[in-house]
Amino acid sequence: MSVDHRTLMEGFSGVLDRNDWDRLSDYVSDDAVWEYPQSGERFVGLENIRAQFANYPDMEPGTSELNEVIGEVQYVLTANYTLVTVDGSGDRGIAIVRVRYPDQSRWWAVNLYEVRGGKIGRSRSFFAPELDAPDWRAPYREPTSGNST
Repeated sequence: MSVDHRTLMEGFSGVLDRNDWDRLSDYVSDDAVWEYPQSGERFVGLENIRAQFANYPDMEPGTSELNEVIGEVQYVLTANYTLVTVDGSGDRGIAIVRVRYPDQSRWWAVNLYEVRGGKIGRSRSFFAPELDAPDWRAPYREPTSGNST
């Protein structure tokens, strides 16, 4: 079975961003294993995976932010979970996402995943907070679009 990695991860990202937990099974297999190596956690089975997402404290679907646009204040609905890029072939892929938490901190996540039966069967996620580049590296770097806080 050929997997369209972009479609799979866009659908999964949409479920997380909208907190649409009833649709999680469209993208995650019933016997999936979800790992967070940095914290030493492993969640086995769709129901445990769903519960750890659904019970994250104070996480609401897309959050309103106040932005000032040319002197006027407007509300903008911003995503909590944004797919930045996905690369995969066969039954393995890598997705890079930006996550905005209830405290408004922004983090990057790298998800290494395996696909079984067209759904995510295993995921290992690694997280790091956004940070400002140190001044001492300025003479050696080129700008990127990566960190736009």
